[in-house]
Amino acid sequence: MTGSLIVAALLVVAVCYAHAEIPRFTKGSARRTVAHVVLIVMGCACGAVSLWIPGLSSPRSLAFVVGFGVVHVPAAAILFIKYLRGSGQS
Repeated sequence: MTGSLIVAALLVVAVCYAHAEIPRFTKGSARRTVAHVVLIVMGCACGAVSLWIPGLSSPRSLAFVVGFGVVHVPAAAILFIKYLRGSGQS
């Protein structure tokens, strides 16, 4: 269970980073809102699917957090690369 907590904590960092950096790299409030909503909805969907994993040894809430966070990792990685490159808004 400790491993799951560590993974969940790292994924929560990815979620926070992605949502904090979206305004920095996304033009227009409508596009920002769409980016936030899509990540949240897809995260909730993936988290809900994670609850159905049979034989889960960790708590269900932790499974939801991990599923929610996994969706945010690609966005966080892309935003971090944009930060490293000094990209502007797009």
